Amino acid sequence: MNEEQSAKFSQKLQDIAKAPKYRGAIFQIEADEKGLALVDVKEASLKVYLMIDPECDKILETRFFTYGGPLFTALADSFCRKIQMATVDDACKITAESLEEELRDTPDVRAIPEDAVEIKQMNTLISKILLIYPEKKATAIIVREKMERIKYRTQTAEGRAEADAEWNALTKVQKIEKIEAWLHQTVRGTLQGDGGDVQILDLTDDNRLQIRYQGACAGCGSAMGGTLFYIEDELKNNVYYNLIVEPEDPLANLPQNPDVPGLDDNNPPASLF
Repeated sequence: MNEEQSAKFSQKLQDIAKAPKYRGAIFQIEADEKGLALVDVKEASLKVYLMIDPECDKILETRFFTYGGPLFTALADSFCRKIQMATVDDACKITAESLEEELRDTPDVRAIPEDAVEIKQMNTLISKILLIYPEKKATAIIVREKMERIKYRTQTAEGRAEADAEWNALTKVQKIEKIEAWLHQTVRGTLQGDGGDVQILDLTDDNRLQIRYQGACAGCGSAMGGTLFYIEDELKNNVYYNLIVEPEDPLANLPQNPDVPGLDDNNPPASLF
């Protein structure tokens, strides 16, 4: 901030802009894991994130991010501070004008020039929260119910007993069809987006799913790590909690060359000498 800008703003505004407490971001996965709604609203170069309890509409966590300089930084930081633990309705009653008054060093001297465009933009952003929240709330309630059901079916004795009974009542063909349907619904599109795919080879011992990676997945380093964990978690949470996914060994089907001697402790490769 140069001297000309400093002269236009209050010292309180400048101090907040230099060291904001609420700068950052909140990601959807964080909200989903906690069963909360995430409202992220953007206006001009400012984006504000609100994590909200859909049962009581209370704002539990706030963050903001902006490239807009000291005005947006101070306004957003002040807004995020004021709405902690407030309801959505109460938060949306706050105006940029009231925030500006709180940023003044003295009551009769403005903290921000009256013609600053950020005042109008901040008001627009606040009004968007009330418009967006109902849809986000409905989605959060659905996700919360799904997470509670998954927890019940995978982590409680009663839920596991129900899952076992349902799974045991299916034939092997029906089990594979159920697994295939979920792979197609959630997993396969993600893999195909990266040029890969997955094929079911067999279901053994009633819960050991043998798969074969295809395309880019066959040679991907994460196929035995992140990708495998993702597939297994999806199937355990949504099909049957006791499923174990076992990828095919990519070297198992390589043709044997009779002209190449086998390698063992007595016949190491030349590169090891």
